[in-house]
Amino acid sequence: MAIDIEVFMPLITEASQAKTLAYQALGLAKEQDVQGYEAGIADAKQHLIAAHKKQTELLQLNSREQQTDINIYVIHAMDHVTNAQMICDMAQELAELHLKNKS
Repeated sequence: MAIDIEVFMPLITEASQAKTLAYQALGLAKEQDVQGYEAGIADAKQHLIAAHKKQTELLQLNSREQQTDINIYVIHAMDHVTNAQMICDMAQELAELHLKNKS
């Protein structure tokens, strides 16, 4: 069975970048750097949007009967996208708390 990494790797790389940027943005919020946080979380969201677009493209292929093999790699990649969404959401919630407690 041939594994086509072009199918799943873009999902993983975009989602991973979103997670990294969300954590960095949260660190900036902890330091009370509002502008840095806002720029960082905006960047994270852009990578998350890109990951969702790639995921949607993959799902649309299957709906048009141009099927891609659904294998453990694709499932793993989709998990990355889901986790990235949760991390971005949690980073925003935690950042809001840090910035509310601004001294």
